[in-house]
Amino acid sequence: MGCGGSGGNADGKQNFKQGFGELVVGFLQNAPPQSIYPGSDFKIILELDNQAAYDLTNGKVSIIGLNNKYFEVKPETQYFDTLIGRSLLSPVGEKKFLEFAGTSGQLFENANSYRGNYFLKVNYDSIMGFSDTLCINPRLYEVYDSGCKMSDQKSYSGQGAPLAVTDMQVITYPIGTGAKLEFRFKVSNRGQGELDHISLTGAKLGNEAFQKCEFLGASLDIHKALLDQNRQEATLICEKMITDQNSYETTLSLAFTYSYQSIKQYTLMLVSPNYRSY
Repeated sequence: MGCGGSGGNADGKQNFKQGFGELVVGFLQNAPPQSIYPGSDFKIILELDNQAAYDLTNGKVSIIGLNNKYFEVKPETQYFDTLIGRSLLSPVGEKKFLEFAGTSGQLFENANSYRGNYFLKVNYDSIMGFSDTLCINPRLYEVYDSGCKMSDQKSYSGQGAPLAVTDMQVITYPIGTGAKLEFRFKVSNRGQGELDHISLTGAKLGNEAFQKCEFLGASLDIHKALLDQNRQEATLICEKMITDQNSYETTLSLAFTYSYQSIKQYTLMLVSPNYRSY
């Protein structure tokens, strides 16, 4: 078994494309305030902090579910084009602030307070890259091969995104003087939101593309995995014929795009100026 992510950090520099990272959404202090009086204006100010190692694009942030009789927020939806990810040039990632203007209504008759629950929905697209250096041995049972030692299974901590290749299994089928290699990758959601779909955009062993790659169970597009809240991982199977007779080291690389969504519930409190909580 092995562990790690994409690439190394032998030069001592931090490798952001390993482990876990995602978009962190928070509120500025007192925006919104803990208590809001009837007939007053308030602000909701969001901080978007990209802790992933990749840029986020096509961002959409929506406030959903408020009763406009008590709370009206404008705009209800805002967008961001790009949020730059963490890298050596930008080690903390990019932050953006979105401001929503709110107005409160009146309490119902003699009510002292009203709790307004709402959902904050965030959508974006992004990419993720996986790479590793492997030992390839087409002759598994050759005892005189003095080359590298092949691992048939490896695990990974992630590649710096909510989408992660977490496990790789290699199955070797000897054919003549060569072999067919079958790679099985487990691609999973490690973030707090939900994956909508994953698309494979590139797959290479060394400098050559795999001869076949497909998501297990894919229907119309074998390079795309459609997911839902009950299924947040997929299995990618890639195959390659090799004719080498001796073991050797080479690189393996995968490239993905994906769409991501996060929905969290929050509360606004409308209170009478004379209200006291105990």
